[in-house]
Amino acid sequence: MVAVHEPRSWPKHRQPDQPQSPWPAGTTVVSADSHFLEPLDWTDHLPAKYRDRGPRGHWDKTGFHMVVDGRSLDNPGFPSEMIEGRAGMWDVDLRIKDMDAEGIRQDILFPQRTLGLTRNDDHEFVAACFRAYNEIVTDYVKPHRDRLFPVGILPYWDEASVREGGQQLKDLGFKAMMMPTLPPGVFYNSRKLEGMWDAIEEIGLPLSFHVGETFDARGLGGLATTIVVAFGGYRRLWCLLTFSGILERHPNLQCIFTEGGIAWVPSALYDADKIYKAFESEMNPKLAHPPSYYWSNNCHATFMDDAPGLRQIDLMGADRIMWTYDYPHPESTLGYTQSSIQDIFDAAPTTADAQKIVGGNAINLWGLND
Repeated sequence: MVAVHEPRSWPKHRQPDQPQSPWPAGTTVVSADSHFLEPLDWTDHLPAKYRDRGPRGHWDKTGFHMVVDGRSLDNPGFPSEMIEGRAGMWDVDLRIKDMDAEGIRQDILFPQRTLGLTRNDDHEFVAACFRAYNEIVTDYVKPHRDRLFPVGILPYWDEASVREGGQQLKDLGFKAMMMPTLPPGVFYNSRKLEGMWDAIEEIGLPLSFHVGETFDARGLGGLATTIVVAFGGYRRLWCLLTFSGILERHPNLQCIFTEGGIAWVPSALYDADKIYKAFESEMNPKLAHPPSYYWSNNCHATFMDDAPGLRQIDLMGADRIMWTYDYPHPESTLGYTQSSIQDIFDAAPTTADAQKIVGGNAINLWGLND
């Protein structure tokens, strides 16, 4: 079992956790979430009118910093060198070397800083930056396209922008896409955005959400408090998508709640069904099924190590949860991957269930072997 109270070294100092013996026959280990550190210069990927405003990165003794449109995308109180200091985060061959050492066949790559652009209210500029990022990360994975699968960033404020962004993702061959979890000033359950959700479903790619778009960890205890709250699950977003009828009206939409763990899921499903029944006469819209149905039909969640969640697999479904490496963050399983995976085999009702969680579900959801 992963020792949660054992002090861990910074990711840049960790040694990969070599598999000591093979997993049961038929096991393929796939991480459903890791991170790519954006490059220093995006100029070649931006329209001329935005090149002076576009993302620019630099390193100093405290770590990596990024400025966009004159504004820092640093997260106050977060030690960059600790979070972003392992070279595999930007050197694709070193990333693959670490994956090979830990027995990980494939990985899903999320941005590190780009979602901080949700703080900018110039949507045309933000869309241009998202398009640039999608091109940049596509180039990054080219040497290993059968093993690394980037998550493209989709605009999130209107139907037309989503359709344009979705077409770019299709043209570039993405298998995964994402939108921010809590974009300022945008209400996903607004009636005005129904066409946007139609467009998202029509794109046909699973839609991910990820914790930690912005952090502010200043003050005593701020770092730990901010992270624990961020990892507190997706109750609000899942309830909003469910009770608003978005998931019911878009039955083919698959949503992934990334890096929030899985322990939140059973209690959220129980409470949602209870509240719907208690207040059914006042519900708007009325749903055709209990809220928990939409979890089983539309939703997935990821975790690194989650002992409470693993004790409740039967309450959320082994086909709805996925293990993640979260490379190379401090809470990553880097250096502890084998014990993390062993915990899943020990907890899952069957070996087949464990194999789904450690890789099979990700392969099927994103069509990684297609």
